[in-house]
Amino acid sequence: MLLLDAGGLFGPRSKLEREQTRFVCEVTAGFGYDAIGLGHQDLNYGLDFLREMIALHHLPFTSANVRDTVSGEPILPPYLIVRKDSQVFGIVSVLDPAEKFISMSARDEALRIDDPVATLRLLVPQIRREAKTVVLLSHFDVPKTEELLKEIEGVDIAVVGHTHQALPGERVVGRSIMLAAGYEGRAVGRLNGSFDDEGVVRAFNVQMTDLDEKIINDQAMDAQVETFKLRLEEIRLTLRGKHQPVKGSDREQFLSQRECRKCHADIFAKLEMSRHNSAFTALIQKGMSQEPECLVCHVTGYEHRNGYDERPPYSSLINVQCEACHGYGTLHRRDSRWKKEARGTCAECHDQKNSPNFDFATYWEKIRH
Repeated sequence: MLLLDAGGLFGPRSKLEREQTRFVCEVTAGFGYDAIGLGHQDLNYGLDFLREMIALHHLPFTSANVRDTVSGEPILPPYLIVRKDSQVFGIVSVLDPAEKFISMSARDEALRIDDPVATLRLLVPQIRREAKTVVLLSHFDVPKTEELLKEIEGVDIAVVGHTHQALPGERVVGRSIMLAAGYEGRAVGRLNGSFDDEGVVRAFNVQMTDLDEKIINDQAMDAQVETFKLRLEEIRLTLRGKHQPVKGSDREQFLSQRECRKCHADIFAKLEMSRHNSAFTALIQKGMSQEPECLVCHVTGYEHRNGYDERPPYSSLINVQCEACHGYGTLHRRDSRWKKEARGTCAECHDQKNSPNFDFATYWEKIRH
């Protein structure tokens, strides 16, 4: 069995997702992968983090066309040679230069993505001298992978790893077999094949297994996941520091401005154009969207129970929405102070440290309603 992943193993860019990625890498190490291609998402937490996971869990990442801009050297092994009994596989991975790396790293790595066609034309003949069968891990979508295979020779099997399009079987492009199992681990694809003396696939069939409710969960893995969920909640609260969700009530809910505008469309239209409505975007632009000290004033209900959190559904409470000033939407019409108390919330964020020139009368005119 040759076990392959064509890239995109790591999670989205957030501190909590980074902790989940640590767990995913730990579990993945036990699966026995022979090669893992590099995807853009795998650099979400920076090159140092990627290398830490590779070293800690012995993950066989490979990438042929991502290089350090300064040294010109590949950041990972450009290809891997894997022996399975008498069969020798050469595995090479490339990703799409049309997409850019965006990292949570404290420093932006100076990386470049070389032209994949030129890279493969140079490497595939070299790999052929060491291996019988060449396998490409393509971090492109299906149409782009197909175009790529038309430009190069010598690839026997191509596994697509950057697509929402799963192929129910194989697609043959020239002399290459192209396979795609979709995304997010929703399915596992398997090619059963026989190879001639030259390593060329002569007879094969492809199976696709959906990992749906019909597949019985492994009890040991279930226990491992549940244990991690408890640890993740501890990590989540620790990352908040002193800004814990302790205010308000578990019985009340923030309904979000989408509910408010159903009855207050005129007010919403005005506030939609205010800087309050782009407060979270301002944090993203400054790379501060994960900082509790900033989130407390740039999202809605951060220190309140059922307030903003990066987990759905609470992740919809970005920006300074109506309820950031007025409080829980579920209290509307049940509390005569709901409107009156809103003015008193301004100074909580517009204080001397963050808004030294704040003047209520002047600022109020910008959002009067």
